Amino acid sequence: MQLTYTLAMPTPVTHLFHVTLTVTGLEQPTAEFAMPVWTPGSYLVREYARHVQGFAAADGAGQGRPWRKIAKNRWLVETAGVDRVTLSYQVYAGELSVRTSHLDSTHGYFNGATVFMSLDGGRDLPCDLVITPFPGWRISTPLPAAAGEINRYHADNFDHLIDSPTEIGAHQVIEFEALGKPHRIAFYGHGNEDLTRLTADTQKIVETAGAIFGGLPYDDYLFIIHATERRRGGLEHRNSSSNGVVRWNFGDDKEYRQQVLALLAHEFFHVWNVKRIVPVGFLAFDYDEENYTKLLWVMEGWTSYFELLILRRAGLWTASAVLEETAQRILRLQQTPGRLLQSAEMASFDTWIKFYRPDENSQNTGISYYNKGALLGMLLDLDLRRQSGGQRCLDDVMRHCWQDYALVGRGLPEADFQAVVETVAGASLADFFERFVRGVDELPFDDLLAHAGLELRFGYQDDKPNGAADTPPARRAGLGLRVEETDGRSLISTVFADGAGAAADVAPGDELLALDGLRVTASSLNRRLDGYHPGDRVTLTLFRRDELRQAEVTLGVRPFNRLQMRPAAAVTEAQQALFSQWLHEPFPAPDFVATGDIEIESEKPKT
Repeated sequence: MQLTYTLAMPTPVTHLFHVTLTVTGLEQPTAEFAMPVWTPGSYLVREYARHVQGFAAADGAGQGRPWRKIAKNRWLVETAGVDRVTLSYQVYAGELSVRTSHLDSTHGYFNGATVFMSLDGGRDLPCDLVITPFPGWRISTPLPAAAGEINRYHADNFDHLIDSPTEIGAHQVIEFEALGKPHRIAFYGHGNEDLTRLTADTQKIVETAGAIFGGLPYDDYLFIIHATERRRGGLEHRNSSSNGVVRWNFGDDKEYRQQVLALLAHEFFHVWNVKRIVPVGFLAFDYDEENYTKLLWVMEGWTSYFELLILRRAGLWTASAVLEETAQRILRLQQTPGRLLQSAEMASFDTWIKFYRPDENSQNTGISYYNKGALLGMLLDLDLRRQSGGQRCLDDVMRHCWQDYALVGRGLPEADFQAVVETVAGASLADFFERFVRGVDELPFDDLLAHAGLELRFGYQDDKPNGAADTPPARRAGLGLRVEETDGRSLISTVFADGAGAAADVAPGDELLALDGLRVTASSLNRRLDGYHPGDRVTLTLFRRDELRQAEVTLGVRPFNRLQMRPAAAVTEAQQALFSQWLHEPFPAPDFVATGDIEIESEKPKT
């Protein structure tokens, strides 16, 4: 059988991609076609078939063939007596994100899972894709061009087709070479970008990541970048990535470093970790249902850790910047009560029902496997460096996974990934995995960061010097609530399970009006609480579904929202050497301070 897809966009303002799939060489009475329900790399059933409309089927002579829908994402076509059938349908592409597809008067972008159906039994067959762009638009795709034909591309199989996001429009295209391989940046949108700087920095990221593994495992690579008003996000592919950034994040150096370069480094490291180094269950995806793994804390979490190492080694971040981001990650975890309930493994397994479906109680029952996985990776890295006297590190674990698993077509074992890491460590890691990976013990930040000569000091963002550096700041009164300003109303969005509000008649969705009879807002609440002490009893005035009510609360302790990393009072030569080897900078001076604050764009502080 031969399969040929076509994709056209005759009227972009309708947001409709027109898709056909022609199958020749049929020798069966029926043919079944299916639309994926999810896309690899984004672990949520998104029901892409809901955007399909106008389905039809015809034979080689253009005569209609009988068909019927047999499941939410499956169509059965009667093919008895014909050797050729062509499906035609339209896909509504109205959401601009890396995991969906978008078409309007400015461009077209597709993620293959959202627009292409597969032929049952034909998933491993090679196929061609013919794209008819809107007049005046160019095509940027990671698919190889078919020889001698314009706008025709070849995919080795359906997985390859799905794994090839494509940008179509009047976007800018920048080319560069890294480690002997051609690379392109397809840049859609406009803001305060400096494409010359972006290209040079992206080249450094590619070369630094490639050095970890001794080269690049592809023939060419495409970075798709959407610079819009939307939040950042990325999705990895085998020789490409889709990256969404805020259009104004290129001017300020810190924003550019954190919001743009960190995203590009993260998605690019997935070339190895996730796209080639995979859990055994990901060797062949099932596009019809969830694909479970307990290793997303490694796949995504370690990638989040390596993004920092890559940026540091490339000279794009300083050691101070790495430690500031690490401090923020530690604070984020410590402000999540769910860390005491959900392990890194179970966060990975439950991603299909939890991570991508957050609600007002999510932080009480779960964690981010990105965040905790990154911190686990860092702690393992430090421990490996200490135990081996600097002879082994997490790079060696990744190279072992690459050489002994990915290159020979093996998936990482779900049940015994611990043994994979122990092979490199040369020692048992049973206690670490049992307590911190499969269990929910507090992570040993103090102990393992001390090997690099660092100590942690928690506090509050507006703390004043107390004259004694080793004296912890006085704890402040807190309600254990997250209050957000929405349309001029101060609404409780989260009641934290480990806070004072959890024991009171306070609920998410309540509108906070007053504290002890005086008006209070989301912005003034912390200042008001500074006049109280833990253990004081206060009265909150609230609206719940327009009913005025009061709640008595005994104040608890407000969590710290600042974490500083600084050199320990006494540091050995071994500790200094480990720091320098880890972060590629000399050990800092005694007055060095890397400060992380929890008040970052993606999260509001816990009151």
